[in-house]
Amino acid sequence: MKRWPWSILTVLTAALFLFSACGGTSTGTGEGPTTADQVLHDWLTTDPKTFDVQGDTTIAVYEMGRNLYSTLVRYKKGTLELEPELLAKMPEISPDGLTYSFELRDNIVASDGTTRLTSSDVLYTIKRMLDPNGGGASPWLFEPIKGAKDFMEGKTQDIEGFIIQDDTHFQIVLEAPYAPFLQYLAVPAASIYIESLVKAAGDEWPTKPVGTGPFYLDTYIPDQKIVFKKNPYYFEEGLPKLDAIEIRIIPDEATGLLDFEKGTFDITSIPDTDFERITTSGKYTILKNDALNTYFFLFNMDNPQFADKRVRQAIAMAIDKEKMVKTLLGGRGSVAHAFVTPGIPGAFPPGEGPALPYDPEKAKALVEEAGATGKTITIWQSGKAGDSASNTNLAIQEMLRAIGLELKVEIRDRSAYFEARAKGEIPGYQGNWWADFPDPDNYLWTFFHSSSSKRYSSNYKNPEVDRLLEAALNSSDPAERARLYQRVEDIVVGEDVAVVPLYHLQQFRALQPNVKDVVMYQTGLVDYRWTYKEPGR
Repeated sequence: MKRWPWSILTVLTAALFLFSACGGTSTGTGEGPTTADQVLHDWLTTDPKTFDVQGDTTIAVYEMGRNLYSTLVRYKKGTLELEPELLAKMPEISPDGLTYSFELRDNIVASDGTTRLTSSDVLYTIKRMLDPNGGGASPWLFEPIKGAKDFMEGKTQDIEGFIIQDDTHFQIVLEAPYAPFLQYLAVPAASIYIESLVKAAGDEWPTKPVGTGPFYLDTYIPDQKIVFKKNPYYFEEGLPKLDAIEIRIIPDEATGLLDFEKGTFDITSIPDTDFERITTSGKYTILKNDALNTYFFLFNMDNPQFADKRVRQAIAMAIDKEKMVKTLLGGRGSVAHAFVTPGIPGAFPPGEGPALPYDPEKAKALVEEAGATGKTITIWQSGKAGDSASNTNLAIQEMLRAIGLELKVEIRDRSAYFEARAKGEIPGYQGNWWADFPDPDNYLWTFFHSSSSKRYSSNYKNPEVDRLLEAALNSSDPAERARLYQRVEDIVVGEDVAVVPLYHLQQFRALQPNVKDVVMYQTGLVDYRWTYKEPGR
């Protein structure tokens, strides 16, 4: 099945304290607000420009979307375990894994206080995403549904696999068993829109949305301010605890941090240059999260400069990952031994995996054996000199020079870079992947199934890997899926050396000490439904 996953290529804006192996972290006791002003003050360096989670997959828009909308299922507080959100209960799945039976809550009303959400709105949401002219950026979320392909190709106006039974009951029938399907429904891009509200807003929908989430959009002044206010019609009793969230747009990171230290803001990301000072000051609650991400060095397997496997092996063994974690990350991460992040069901355990070990002497010998000594390897970078990607590339450049290879890094503007990447034309790159959902499929199919690899300039093609990935996707046995995915990693990372996993980055954020119960998941998204402020400011 053709799929179009996306990547989160920004360093996320939040992280959490009290790390939970199940999937997320939170602060506070959950006792609730007192007499403190229940307005959370936050800031962003960039205006998201849109609040349409169907049309934009950046992390900033997704975080806005968690305030405004609801999904059919979501992750339990601080975990990677799914629970109902718009649903009254988790769906029933037929023994053959094809038919999902859903029941909506009967008390879902939009933040306008009058418009009720029904089964037909779920169908509308799916059609809007799948419509080639509808602006949906993540049609892959619903492509497993029977008839979705015919709808996308304009062969029918209906989706065969979506059956409305009444206002609160519907069924979804898949083309084939699809293990991660429920995980898909928790992605913010799968938020359910109410058809009448979208159509009433027309072209203004991206900046004047109305949803069923815990907050509603009260004020949006482009490049200046975003204000969310408590949705009084939210279907979860007692939530949210905040009355409002006020977000200022401050392009200069140093200015935003200074304002946080003055007490203007309640929460902030922590720049590398200020990390030690902020985290050791004793003034703030420091949040920490082992997010689901992998930073890597990817080879374009169609590019002649990487045709000789000995060159790829040499590059893999020349990179001192321990040194990178220590010097570049300041210890705020861990060495990657596999491509899929540890902690995801089916991934290798921490410290295990098929990645080649650091061995610069053997790497140098392989370069000589391949007749590549003095050869220049060219990769692309999106961004600018001096950013984190640039610093990582400079470190790799030095390590490769030590084994007789020169690394040339060509910087491209963002639009040109991603356009070329989607065409499979980038010669190679150092990049990162933040999981859309906690399943190995999200990593391995995306980059290494022959139907998807071109979009990420991997251009990896291996019939055995395709077969293993397809078998894992259609299996409902967790043990079998883990075995299949780990075999894929053995082939891709260990044998073919199509990618070099580098490290997994931790996330940190600072809070004013009176801010409680901020929740962020290992998928990187922050949830403010339970957040409240104690007296103190």
